[in-house]
Amino acid sequence: MSNIIKINNHDVLEKVYNSQRVVTFKDIDMVHERADGTARKRFNDNKKHFIEGADFFVLNQPSEIRTLGIERPQGGVPEKVTLVTESGYLMLVKSFTDDLAWQVQRQLVNSYFKVKDIFENMSPELKAVLVVDRRITKVEKRIEHLELDIPLYGSEADEICNHVKRKGVEMLGGKQSNAYKNNKIRSAVYTDIYNQIKREFGLYDDKGKFKSYKALQRRYILEAHELIDTYELPTYLEEQIKFCNAQMNIDVA
Repeated sequence: MSNIIKINNHDVLEKVYNSQRVVTFKDIDMVHERADGTARKRFNDNKKHFIEGADFFVLNQPSEIRTLGIERPQGGVPEKVTLVTESGYLMLVKSFTDDLAWQVQRQLVNSYFKVKDIFENMSPELKAVLVVDRRITKVEKRIEHLELDIPLYGSEADEICNHVKRKGVEMLGGKQSNAYKNNKIRSAVYTDIYNQIKREFGLYDDKGKFKSYKALQRRYILEAHELIDTYELPTYLEEQIKFCNAQMNIDVA
């Protein structure tokens, strides 16, 4: 069960990274009762004074972010998150000088960041259990990371294929259009969509030739679907489709 710590009557989800407790900009804004984005702005304004790996960490792997329980308000895992350590937090809130700020700083430092003291007072047996648990967690993270690096599963490849077909039909003007019924034009559209995916995600073999779209790493599934959604026809294909479909209108007239 996630550990919730009460700071200034706000619930802060415990987040441990690199064996130390960390907070997000959102956590800082919440407990200090500041407008959203305040902590991030203070950080960006003074970023040259912060040392990455000591005062903050930047995570851009969804699997790592998900294990910390961090989600967007509307759901889903953010693409990137900045985690602030105790030293980074104390530097960040130097400009928060109101009475509430001093009170909140004391609570966060004493009740949240002082996790080391808790660990040191544990029995050897409990420490051993925690060490094993951390090792298991690291192994699980590695497995999840490896799963994201492997090519698409069969069902995922089928989803990409079906998405390409739907987009192709849309670009061709529907299944009843002349362009769709023209095998050469229809094939050219589907090929161009697949090639766009391959170019975008570097699906080339050692000789520089395109691989199958099925070689796409699983971590890029969402980006691939987004690319298909936003696909636009190259000018030469767009003109071919317009000309071909216009022939239907001429014949009907």
